[in-house]
Amino acid sequence: MAHIDDIIKRMGYAKSSCLRYGHDGYTGKLFPAHTSKILSKLAPYAVYFVDTEPFVLFWDERAYSEKSRQLNRKIWNAQIPIAIVCGSSDVKIYNGYSINKEESILPLIDSIPVDMINEESPFSYWDITNHNFWVKYANKFSGKRLNDCLLSNLSDITSRLRESYNISFATKLVLRLIFIRYLIDRGVDLDYAGFSYDVSSSRASLLKILKNKKELYALFSHLKDKFNGNLFEFDNEIFDASLTADALQLLYEFLSANINTKTGQLSFFDMYDFNIIPVELISNIYEILLGSEKRNRYNAFYTPQYLVNYILDASVSPFVRDYGSCKVLDPACGSGIFLVESYRRMVEKELRGDQFTEDNELLQRLLVENIFGIDLNEEAIDVTIFSLYLAMLDYKNPKTLKKFNLPNLKGSNLLVNDFFDKVVLARLRTMDFDFIIGNPPWGKGNELQANYCKENGYSSLMQNNDTCRGFILRSKDFCNNNTQCCFVLHSTMLYMQNQPSKNLRRYLLKNTEIIRIIELSSVRKRIFKNADAPAVVLSFKFDNGNVQKNRFEYISIKPNIFFRLFGIIVVERNDIKQVEQRLLIENDWVWKTLVYGLTGDIDTILKLKQKFPSVKQAIKEQNPELLLGAGVEPQKGDRNDSKHLMGRPFLSSNSIEHFYIDEQNIGIFDRPEVHRPRDERLFTAPYCLVLTGIDTKRFTMRAVYSDKDFVFRKAIYAIKGTFEQKNFLLNLTGLLNSELFAYFNLMTGSSVGVEREQRIFNEILEFPYTYSDNIANQAALLQELSQQGATTAMEAKRLNMMILKEFGLSDNKFVDYALNIQIPQLTESYDSEAYRSVKDEDLKIYSELFYTYLSNIFEPSQKYISITIYPNLNKYYSAVEITIQKERPSNWFQVSNSNDASKATLAQFSLYKINDMFFYIKDVIYFGKDSFCIVKPNFYKNWHPAISQLDMIEIVDQILSREGGNG
Repeated sequence: MAHIDDIIKRMGYAKSSCLRYGHDGYTGKLFPAHTSKILSKLAPYAVYFVDTEPFVLFWDERAYSEKSRQLNRKIWNAQIPIAIVCGSSDVKIYNGYSINKEESILPLIDSIPVDMINEESPFSYWDITNHNFWVKYANKFSGKRLNDCLLSNLSDITSRLRESYNISFATKLVLRLIFIRYLIDRGVDLDYAGFSYDVSSSRASLLKILKNKKELYALFSHLKDKFNGNLFEFDNEIFDASLTADALQLLYEFLSANINTKTGQLSFFDMYDFNIIPVELISNIYEILLGSEKRNRYNAFYTPQYLVNYILDASVSPFVRDYGSCKVLDPACGSGIFLVESYRRMVEKELRGDQFTEDNELLQRLLVENIFGIDLNEEAIDVTIFSLYLAMLDYKNPKTLKKFNLPNLKGSNLLVNDFFDKVVLARLRTMDFDFIIGNPPWGKGNELQANYCKENGYSSLMQNNDTCRGFILRSKDFCNNNTQCCFVLHSTMLYMQNQPSKNLRRYLLKNTEIIRIIELSSVRKRIFKNADAPAVVLSFKFDNGNVQKNRFEYISIKPNIFFRLFGIIVVERNDIKQVEQRLLIENDWVWKTLVYGLTGDIDTILKLKQKFPSVKQAIKEQNPELLLGAGVEPQKGDRNDSKHLMGRPFLSSNSIEHFYIDEQNIGIFDRPEVHRPRDERLFTAPYCLVLTGIDTKRFTMRAVYSDKDFVFRKAIYAIKGTFEQKNFLLNLTGLLNSELFAYFNLMTGSSVGVEREQRIFNEILEFPYTYSDNIANQAALLQELSQQGATTAMEAKRLNMMILKEFGLSDNKFVDYALNIQIPQLTESYDSEAYRSVKDEDLKIYSELFYTYLSNIFEPSQKYISITIYPNLNKYYSAVEITIQKERPSNWFQVSNSNDASKATLAQFSLYKINDMFFYIKDVIYFGKDSFCIVKPNFYKNWHPAISQLDMIEIVDQILSREGGNG
């Protein structure tokens, strides 16, 4: 066995089905063509893949050392996370995301002596799929990456051409130069003086030509003749006086990496290898080239490639697999990434694993007949054309690419137009689109959209002329009965409680067959660069039939270390639900509960709503009537007299905490005029005061009872009563501060965990309510302790237990799961209970439900239950094995900690198969003749009692079906 094979085996990779060796090749249907191309250039000894993307590269030290600088550049351009170099004395781990520009060295993450290498070594097979391992190494993989460098460099040069030289065609000029560099880096002979197959000499020739405007445009003209297409149409640019010798010198210095960018660092342009950098990343320049002003105007945000792939893999890919091609329209195509990736899937289906094709007609036909896009911004259309051209040429062998007739797309397939223009887009309505897919602008639409919605009777569904809603409704005009629409949308429309939003949801539920919803709000800060934008992917077909019984797949993506560091979307079993549309028609609040709740949460809240009055009902029953409202609003709108409030104590929002007012921080109200002075009675105690902002760690609201008069601003909401109603106000203060109301807010509040961590009081009014003197007295005690500066943790815990008891939720596992697992995960508190290692006692509690329930089923048939737990299978997994036997066991519960037993169970439990699929975590259940076994990663969140209830329901159904329903 070769030394490197021994290292791979000892690190645990050898038995993985996701490991592939270089001698077996990296081509074929299993891999995208671009991945095959990259790996053929890198030629590693072996590769570990996540799905079909390379994640870990292995090299023998001698092979690596011979060309380390060259390899390091290629690894960095490919952005493959980990490179493992196996030496005779040690094994070195490198970070493929970063590089030292001067020395072309990848950062060394770890060096492990060979004699210390085993399956528990850092970066072993079991480590690289483990959440807690990556938490420890997160900082080392969180630096600036090629994506950021490239986009920053392109942004800088384009901005300088625009701002310093007033070059209106700066975007197109930069795109042409990247296109040429792409051809050069691929080794294409441009058939022009000074250019050849040799990459280095051709790069030098391009730099030389850049200094002469006439020569540069002669090259552009040559490429127009050679490749046709829209990219090299330059009209009168050559005569434009703004493209001066100084501007060309700037471009020369930029491409030669001799120029300082705005950050003071040298451009990386000489390091970039456009034969390796994916076209889709280059397309990302659209957002950069737009600039912040246009980006805000168009509300356009680049959709990251991993999200595009995730969406298309569930929609376009299955269709192409079955039918070969599909007609796709992106009505807001932006950079064209959805169109490029859809086109790739069609081409690679035809190529059947080959990297290149000589069939030019095939490449042209698949594009011209199937790919269509619309965008208001002409620069976006230019970038889309550029991206599609590069995608086409990716499938041409650079050594045989002499001439290629790139199709003219502008005005035919790709239109600079408004999606709501009925006249120009009329011809598209005659086409049978299989998919309408894309990421529409997020923001306020124009007058054309408003008129369209009014003319078609959609006004009651619209809120602030929202573009996302408009695109959903307009897409119907381009659909047939089978057209699937798939949009990345602003998710708040699914949760807002205003009437237009409710109307829109009802319209969708009654007029479309929802296929799939992918909820991304909880990872909103990590998806779109330059935007904290809650997103949802909505896939549907228009259908006027009876769709209420339609069941669709609902996936709620949660924060995860793999998503944060590597853009790997991890889906766990409980993130997936099957939802019947009728449930949402009858219970609109369930839309939000689906985001963070389990099925048990829906049942819990439904029962509470049936059993208890709402806060609104309780307030309405008070006599005298309570006064409710927010404080003064100084800014915005007209000015109104507020002199009657001047000189009164002023309470700022940062003076309020749970049960506490900082009376050392009280000011004096001194504004003679404000926009909204409110009802003066609102500022007279007693009242319960509630902040808009919530505790961002625990999601609890911050409320306090006060019998002192204050003026306060809009961020504070008051429920004002009389002193005779003090106990009611104290009870309400206790409820508002409680963890249970944090649970209600997470599960039904439209903003928490979606857009802003805040409370919306009109929604709180719909929460279940209960009254107890004990709660009121405990709230009073907490007020007193807080004002004294005493510790309140134990008394706050006692209050939370009282409230749970009053609602009959003391033993509710789903509430506990939300508070102690979901919320810490959402806030990315990695030291929470969620990711701690499961203990024997946890597994016993998990097992008890199975034992009790199954014993009741089987004991009448003289069959008995015994359970064996395996707390530590290969460091990161646990298992619960449940046996149905004829003899009553002396002890129903046993713990197996034997290493030998654990080793023996590896094959039985197929841990390698489970570990390979870590990004799509489904609990694995193995059925034997008289037993079954549940295997999961050994995090507490996977073995929580709430999960036990869900697992039991699923497994008992399977057992009874196997037993014929009679034990």
